[in-house]
Amino acid sequence: MALQLWSTLKEAIVVYTGLSPTTFFTLLVILFTLYYIITSLFGSSDTHQSHGNSRDFGAEMEPLKPPVQIGEVTEEELKDYDGNNPDKPLLMAIKGQIYDVSQSS
Repeated sequence: MALQLWSTLKEAIVVYTGLSPTTFFTLLVILFTLYYIITSLFGSSDTHQSHGNSRDFGAEMEPLKPPVQIGEVTEEELKDYDGNNPDKPLLMAIKGQIYDVSQSS
């Protein structure tokens, strides 16, 4: 029964595609591999969350804290805002400007 089904399938592949069964299945594997590679590169970001970002996007997010006004700070004072203290925001200085990056930690 299985051999008869296989021979029918081989004949159908040749008739409908004009390719030999070996060529047909090789092309099928190549297309599947290309599809997998392309979807891994450009696929949805919520399906590939194993990159260290384990947020649950289905759950409600906590409200954002209001911005903190700290005025001018020295380099030593800025070191206190490194994200180790949950009561203080995570601040980053770039070219003299200070940015609150707490939500991106």
